[in-house]
Amino acid sequence: MIIFGSRATHLKSEQLRNAVCPHCENRGHMTASVYGRHAHVFWIPFFPMGNTGVLECQHCHKGFKPKDLPEKARLEYKNFRGTVRTPIWKFSGLGLVALLITWGFYSNKMTEEKVKELVENPMMFDTYTFKTEANYYSTFRVLEVFKDSIYVNYNDYETDKKSGLRKIDIDQNYQGDIFVLTNDDLKAMHESGKIEDIERDK
Repeated sequence: MIIFGSRATHLKSEQLRNAVCPHCENRGHMTASVYGRHAHVFWIPFFPMGNTGVLECQHCHKGFKPKDLPEKARLEYKNFRGTVRTPIWKFSGLGLVALLITWGFYSNKMTEEKVKELVENPMMFDTYTFKTEANYYSTFRVLEVFKDSIYVNYNDYETDKKSGLRKIDIDQNYQGDIFVLTNDDLKAMHESGKIEDIERDK
């Protein structure tokens, strides 16, 4: 279950030296405070949703909204509010998403480079994950490597999800015929995007 909502936090307070309280008419006792509301997911702030100002007279303890102030007091409040900045932590969620996207691109690039390198230098016992003609996922294992070709065993099963590969990548599923793939065949499979990944025992 995704928990999301909004929350307000205190940003800044300041006493307005020249503002006159509309209630008790005392000068210099008005304290202005600004609160910023932000959207959150699992309590992680994602982005700000605007600020709200409130004022309180420290003499009579009466509360006001900025629009309730006399014109001069509103101007002083406006100048104070102009000094309030939205803290960067209120964008934490967006920053986290950006980092995850960046990591995803980086990880994908690294995977592509690894696959390209292993395709060009196949070794015995490499396990290839590839897309079938029906856009399912399956595997094959390298049995022997020659100068310009390899012998492979194809998995007897396939799955519609990558997460299902673990269930079918077991020894008894590689009991079928042995096939020959040339180095050009491997290169063509890689360039067409059919080879998804290659696992090599270290």
